[in-house]
Amino acid sequence: MTKEKNKGGRPKTVLTDEQIAKLEERSAYLNCEQIADSFGISHTAFQDIRARQPEVLLAYKKGKTEKIYRYAKKLENKAMEIDEAGDTASIIFFLKTRAGWSTEPKNDNKIKLKFPDSKTPSDILDTALTALENGEITLNEAGRIADLAIAKLNILNKTDHTEQLTAEKESFEQLMDKAYTIRKVLEHHEKQNKGN
Repeated sequence: MTKEKNKGGRPKTVLTDEQIAKLEERSAYLNCEQIADSFGISHTAFQDIRARQPEVLLAYKKGKTEKIYRYAKKLENKAMEIDEAGDTASIIFFLKTRAGWSTEPKNDNKIKLKFPDSKTPSDILDTALTALENGEITLNEAGRIADLAIAKLNILNKTDHTEQLTAEKESFEQLMDKAYTIRKVLEHHEKQNKGN
């Protein structure tokens, strides 16, 4: 490090070309504070150097980016290596971290609709259709609710064989018609959005 003359104060620290090369190498593994520590300067001084010497900031970003690129490439290769079906965990990780996919809801986590156990699959679909008409839920949410209703019907058909439950259930065809209606509306909406 060299000291740049500064009128009326301490000389400003300037990194040499050799130090900038070391910084680029280290930035692939260390954050700014750790790099400052490795050069024996304060984090604030390192920030000042980056602001004063654009080549320092460029080297820092380049070192980080090169390492990210190498690991992203390895992850992609890992995700696609198993008989071209891919390593599912690697694919999911990549999509979550690089493509913005998430298993967490992005809304305010408020429960919009409640479906007590006593609701039949038909009741669930009727509630979803009403909520959709009133603008309380989106088409995608209505589609997910339709899937929920079908799943509940399948569970009921496999586990409960009492006469009372059989009498309360709508036929599978009627339920599928309601779910199909929601799916068709969803597909129509998606086609319209692609056209705009």
